[in-house]
Amino acid sequence: MNVNIFHHRYRYLFILLLAGYSYLNILFTSGDQLLEISLAKWQFFTLILLVVVLVWEINRWLWKQVSQRLALSFSRLTPLIPYFLLSLINVLFSSLVVVYGAALWQGGAFMENMSLLKLALAFAFRINLFLHTVNAIIYFNSKLKDSRLEAERLKTISAESQFESLRNQINPHFLFNSFNVLTELVHKDADLATNFIQQLSRVYRYLLYNQESEIVSLKAEMEFVEAFIFLLRIRFGESIAIHTDLSDQQMEHYTIPPAAMQIPVENAIKHNIVSKKKPLTIEIYLKGDHLVVRNNLQRRQTYIESGGLGLQNIQQRFAYLTQQEVQVEESETHYTVKLPLVKKVAV
Repeated sequence: MNVNIFHHRYRYLFILLLAGYSYLNILFTSGDQLLEISLAKWQFFTLILLVVVLVWEINRWLWKQVSQRLALSFSRLTPLIPYFLLSLINVLFSSLVVVYGAALWQGGAFMENMSLLKLALAFAFRINLFLHTVNAIIYFNSKLKDSRLEAERLKTISAESQFESLRNQINPHFLFNSFNVLTELVHKDADLATNFIQQLSRVYRYLLYNQESEIVSLKAEMEFVEAFIFLLRIRFGESIAIHTDLSDQQMEHYTIPPAAMQIPVENAIKHNIVSKKKPLTIEIYLKGDHLVVRNNLQRRQTYIESGGLGLQNIQQRFAYLTQQEVQVEESETHYTVKLPLVKKVAV
């Protein structure tokens, strides 16, 4: 762990403030008489300052020297616990050093300063406990931030992976059916076959160029859909009627995931009867901040497996981009999908 109070860049200021606070706290509660020891105020402050400096700096040295070993030896246990136990040795050592230095300075014997040693131990332990409490708060707060960042990173990776998987789910049956239509057109109408190839090329060029894009302009998406609709009209003829009502002025303000409109159109064809007697009508228009894809409801009697595409696909793709949900409405006569559009960011 690199984040801790003992390595803070303002640690010397904190040492001075902690020593001053401890000095004033004791001075206004017990005065300068402690354990029958009479000390001058400057001696008393010097004693506290030396204890704080030694406890702080030795703890910093301990952490730097043994943090990696603690992490390896106590991989299932927070390193704060063994680190605190080692700091108790620091408390004893710091107190002995201060008292021994005081004895040498005063020209007295060390054994004559047992009361001073008790005083130093009391200060050192309290200061050490306070510092480790603050350090534990910093430690766990840092761990909490790291875990949140890691969770967000994993969430983003998962969403991107899921989005990539969803984006690549293009119905292969559409390509097979298009080739079948093209085979027939080549023999019947060469010019129409050429146009059909051009529109089919536009569709797959769009999918290829935008496979790395999360969103595209609504206008670009609509141009893709128009090419896609052309292919459907050639394939189904009078059995299908697709009406679009979007102006350039409306589309210039919005973006949308690539090929998002294709899925509800394909699903409408897949799950409904499409015939000359019962033509399928699909409407595409804007309503507020939603793109609406609406078709008349005439369910097939036989169930067609979706192969993983459909409503769930759309919902997951939009959940990655916006807080608004895809709305699905079904009445006795119509089936409606409302896709939430993403407004362009003003530059």
